[in-house]
Amino acid sequence: MNPCLAGHSTLTEPAAQVGLPLVLSGRVSDVRPLILRGALDEAMDLSGAIVVGDYLVLGADEGHQLQVLQRTADGAAWQAQHRLALAKQDQEADIEAITFGDGYLYVIGSHSLRRRRLKPELSVRKNRARLLEIDGQAARNLLHRLPFDPSSGRLGKPERIDLSKRLHKDPLLRPFAKVPGKENGIDIEGMAFREGKLYLGFRGPVLRDNYVPVMVFAFERPKDYGLRFVRLAGQGIRDMVALSDGFLILSGPVNDAPGPFCLWWWDGADQIPGRDRTLRPARLLGEVSTPGGAKAEGLALLNEDGQAAEVIVVYETGTTAQAVSMRVDIGERAASA
Repeated sequence: MNPCLAGHSTLTEPAAQVGLPLVLSGRVSDVRPLILRGALDEAMDLSGAIVVGDYLVLGADEGHQLQVLQRTADGAAWQAQHRLALAKQDQEADIEAITFGDGYLYVIGSHSLRRRRLKPELSVRKNRARLLEIDGQAARNLLHRLPFDPSSGRLGKPERIDLSKRLHKDPLLRPFAKVPGKENGIDIEGMAFREGKLYLGFRGPVLRDNYVPVMVFAFERPKDYGLRFVRLAGQGIRDMVALSDGFLILSGPVNDAPGPFCLWWWDGADQIPGRDRTLRPARLLGEVSTPGGAKAEGLALLNEDGQAAEVIVVYETGTTAQAVSMRVDIGERAASA
């Protein structure tokens, strides 16, 4: 059963008429295309986004650079300004999520392995051989921290740490560190910043009973991390943003399934049960999906008023960069649905 659809109504027609995402939720409204202008790589698969003041920073999981755009004077569009490479031209930084806090941009790679794709034009023998080929790339295994000036959009020199050692040593995550990301192996795709700490959300692994790990630590002390767990009806985290009283999570399949992609509110507390704990389940807000196979990959917060959040959702399309803004009801009146 689609984990996002139970009890939800279908959004009105205008979004579908202009080719915007089909949003199956009465809690999502005012869906609009994001207008991106200038020297932007229009073929990139968008996967990470953050808004800081009048600047929008985008990243792609198939690319190696950040792209900084500035809000136009009339507020109707975003104009490309400059780029910054995080890896060499022939490397893939695998940018999965971007967040901001205390004057810094943080950019995370997936830290995942991948199995080679099969190609119909090859022989069966060669495709069977490809199934055995699993590879990783050092450029994918980095967490970057870059000074960012919200008044000019300028980026400083990045610092980098590799979390692979932590993942391979952790008693729970270690077995998954040798498994390709899209096969329920390690795959970090979400990140948020709150009160000096980073929250890294995992697309995989999703554990028995649907527990998804979230790794929490300060950039200066990655060894002093903790794991929290959230349940998202069997899905993994595609991205997350910090709200005033919790987190907004974008979820999706662990594998390459076309969807669905869902929005949740989570209070940030660990959901491992016990007689000494009162749990507050993550609250399902609705589905965000698109026609044509586009996959919702990134989430950025524009503003929040306590009852609703205005966000940007970016998509992996394989053909053109696609992003939309929307308003999501996060108030307590949604809790009983």
